[in-house]
Amino acid sequence: LMLAIQDLYSGKILAWRIAENEGADTVRLAFGDLFRDHGVPDLVWLDNGRGFASKWITGGSTNRFRFKTKPEDPVGVLTALGCEVRFTRPYSGRSKPIERAFRTLCDHGAKHPEFQGAYTGNSPMTKPEDYASRAVPLDVFTRVVADVIRRHNAKPNRNTRVCRGVLSYDAVYEASLSKALIRRATEAQLRMCLLAHEAVTADKLTGAVNLFGNRYWGEFLSEHRGQKVVVRFDPDRLHEEPAHVYAMSGEYLGAAEIQEAAGFADAVAAREHSRR
Repeated sequence: LMLAIQDLYSGKILAWRIAENEGADTVRLAFGDLFRDHGVPDLVWLDNGRGFASKWITGGSTNRFRFKTKPEDPVGVLTALGCEVRFTRPYSGRSKPIERAFRTLCDHGAKHPEFQGAYTGNSPMTKPEDYASRAVPLDVFTRVVADVIRRHNAKPNRNTRVCRGVLSYDAVYEASLSKALIRRATEAQLRMCLLAHEAVTADKLTGAVNLFGNRYWGEFLSEHRGQKVVVRFDPDRLHEEPAHVYAMSGEYLGAAEIQEAAGFADAVAAREHSRR
């Protein structure tokens, strides 16, 4: 699936991620791309999916449709960056303008010539005769998706209120930037988005934290022995990179270096082992 973020004023698609599921990690990475390339929005409208309503994304917000709001929940990425979060109404297509863009992308993307034989139709009753006759390599798929989105944003003569039948989404977006004050994310804030995270309890004696069988420690952890903390890390380089430790309130505490690389080298292998 593709998870995308759209600028509501212009209609331009600003960031997207292709993933196996609509989990909190996918949402977090897509917003990390948005913050890095375009800045931090003041207001965000979210679909009511479980990934968006996760405490890691909107924790601390009081208007989530899903999950109970608990005082001990960590502060979500959007909440920590000062974004006002609003959720669209469940089962209400009119409250989700991005659905129109998805239909357009489906027409020009899913039915792209390079996907001939792989398109399965948009329902069980509308499958092409040659569906499932071939598979598309993932690198080809992501390249075509990126090109389709680029052309979607650049197409002129869009018939919307702000494009006036003349401009493209790109042109309207660029013009709006000249009149807006854009907040830029700091390196620390981007680190919150682009690293995976786990809530763990620091060791009662030393303050060390454990991730997938590996032990990390920094002198600052001595002040947080036995406390629950949030650890952010690079899921593909558990043995090479330090673990960044945050308080449950979102405050950055410090970087903990690896002391004992006795466990898995990446998070995917660890989770797959646990699943088996």
